[in-house]
Amino acid sequence: MSNIRFSDICKKEVKAKAAGMWDRIIQSLAPSISSALDHPGLVHIDCPMHGGSGDFRVYRDVVDSGGGVCTCGNWPDGIALIGAVNDWTFKDSLSEIGRMILGDKPQLTPVHREARKRDTAREDAAIRHRLVALWNGGLSIKSADARIAWMYLVSRGLKLPRNLQSVRFHPSMAYYEKGELVGHFPGFMACVMAPDGTPVTIHRTFLSEDGRKAPVESPKKLCPHASYRPLQGSAIRLFPATDTLAVAEGIETALAVTEMTGIPCWATVTAGLMAEFVPPPGIKRVTIFADKDSPSKFHPSGHGQEAAKALAERLWKCGIQAGVELPPGDIPEGRKGIDWLDVLEGINALKAA
Repeated sequence: MSNIRFSDICKKEVKAKAAGMWDRIIQSLAPSISSALDHPGLVHIDCPMHGGSGDFRVYRDVVDSGGGVCTCGNWPDGIALIGAVNDWTFKDSLSEIGRMILGDKPQLTPVHREARKRDTAREDAAIRHRLVALWNGGLSIKSADARIAWMYLVSRGLKLPRNLQSVRFHPSMAYYEKGELVGHFPGFMACVMAPDGTPVTIHRTFLSEDGRKAPVESPKKLCPHASYRPLQGSAIRLFPATDTLAVAEGIETALAVTEMTGIPCWATVTAGLMAEFVPPPGIKRVTIFADKDSPSKFHPSGHGQEAAKALAERLWKCGIQAGVELPPGDIPEGRKGIDWLDVLEGINALKAA
């Protein structure tokens, strides 16, 4: 191993040297996520950070960027990702990676790889084709054929709003696990849109024929997105917006917020994307209906609370009024958190009593 001091290691130099080698670096320093490298961007594995089943995947360009994403966070480069997996400080992560690839006798040396631009273009075209075909294969959520979706919403204590948009029912969506086809299930799709209103990808909720979540490892999944259409800033625009908007993480939670308050609420899908949400032009006020999550190693104040606070602070700096609303009450024992759908279910239970 080369004798390199941390003070001699520059982040910019490490990232430049590591480009094209991140897969080998990850295999060496973070072997627990090496299985995600088999099909970058497609294979979902259990998250090594928070343990979520099938929640984590590496970027499609992981060989060049080293990045990965999960419902619990986003790590744009290999330094951040390897540090998160191993619970290392930035200094530790940078030092270990630097010692592998820098110095007179590095452990890893660059290998010749064919240019990836053409591959990326083909992948983007294939993704775009699959997204269009999937969306066009859907039916109106209000049609009689979508009764399975209605049954699911009713089972969650929700009503089907009249002005619901950006959501369609699909009678048979292919479900893959670790690159293998498991089966086809009905469910509903929701279009994830960029701040300028262009479609980015599709969120799917797989259901059983009796209107419950499908008996699969991850009944909710995001489709891949083209490299030129990043997820950052995007959301599922469930209702037409005025100059006042609400945001929540999950689709069902957002529907519950609108049902209780009458405020059009959009879903950001994850806490990480909530923190990065960018409202469209004309929005003057945003109310953030956050999930109340239990503290964790990576989120001492709770991931949902931290994401909501970060979004509110950024919106105020942009001249948009913002406030955070947390579900009342404590998190029940044995649960990781509560959200506003839980609040609606409590209200419905009181009415029925």
